[in-house]
Amino acid sequence: MPGPLPDSYRRLTAFSLRLAPATRLYEQGAIPDRFYLVLRGEVLFEVVSEGGEAEVVSHARAGDLVGHVAAFTGRPTSAAARVEAETVVLAIPIARAVEALREAPELALQLIHAFAGSGRSAADGEAVEARDASDDLDDTHALEEADATDAPAAAAPPPAAGGGLLAVQGEVDPELFFTDTALCPVSGTQFQFLRVRTRAVRPAERESDFHVKYHSINPTHYGVVVCPGCAYAAYFDDFATLDDISRAKLWEDRDARIALATGLTNGMRSAEDAVTVLDLALRCYTLRGANDSRRAVLQHRRAWLERDAGNQSAERSWLIRSRESYQRAYEHDNRISEEAAARIAYLVGDLSLRLGELHEAAQWLETAVRVAPKTSSGIARTARERLQDVRQQIKQERAAS
Repeated sequence: MPGPLPDSYRRLTAFSLRLAPATRLYEQGAIPDRFYLVLRGEVLFEVVSEGGEAEVVSHARAGDLVGHVAAFTGRPTSAAARVEAETVVLAIPIARAVEALREAPELALQLIHAFAGSGRSAADGEAVEARDASDDLDDTHALEEADATDAPAAAAPPPAAGGGLLAVQGEVDPELFFTDTALCPVSGTQFQFLRVRTRAVRPAERESDFHVKYHSINPTHYGVVVCPGCAYAAYFDDFATLDDISRAKLWEDRDARIALATGLTNGMRSAEDAVTVLDLALRCYTLRGANDSRRAVLQHRRAWLERDAGNQSAERSWLIRSRESYQRAYEHDNRISEEAAARIAYLVGDLSLRLGELHEAAQWLETAVRVAPKTSSGIARTARERLQDVRQQIKQERAAS
């Protein structure tokens, strides 16, 4: 909310709350019984990335509302909310909302504007699920725009289904998961799906290509949402963003996906389920016209699953495909940012090293160091360290020959 706060907000001092540093307003997946208005300071929204790390994805500052979407709708929050420094907020219980709105009518207008204009925006405390750094490769949408002239004739998808909500199947540990809901843009199925709680993830080891091993549940297994009605699969943040051409293609393909998804539920996922989910996602994103960055990320994750299972041959096959997609993205996608380009170059270099192609790895890691912007010292430092590994192996090969 730009500018000074309305004078009427002074009448709401009974709801004023001073938050000490490190205070959490609510956890990810909570349904708060109150909403907040920041008066002074800053509220940070935090999720667990597929890399297993707590990641701040947005913030709210003076004049911003926090947690109102979940509080009024009963839908779980997508992110945890916390403060780092002392912050002052109005904490208004839903049970006393009418009282507060009578005292400060401008607050009612602010709520109306927030619900009408922001949907699940970061300022609502409903931040988009963050993913691993290797996934956030560009500043553009993950899909190419389809050309209507190339669209095949296809049966139109049905209107939104009128059935009830499909609940998560099986028992779920509430300490590890919370449930969210989605409406499939292909079949119109409304269903629940599982999301991993921030506090449930315990990374054990992070590998050079951003693969993470866990002491706990693996959040990568739950990064893709799958419709139990038609097996449409996509990441949560673009699950519903379909054009008519893509919807038609996906509707035509539904029988093949349903056959592929045999035995898959919208509940807990095994390692085998995670493989099926990524195969479905790759199929769906291909039909949607996904660009090389998106394909590379999905293929890379398939390689991780094979690595976790100890299938070296299959892992190598997926690493080769992923590297080729990353390389095409670097060479042909002029929309990616400098930081994304450096990250892609690093991954091409790292995967080349894993595939035993030392000179190719050295060239790409040198490129990553060269193109990394000054604001991305992390990726440049990581690339330099990996480049030292490559040079050491080249030296050893030369000495042995």
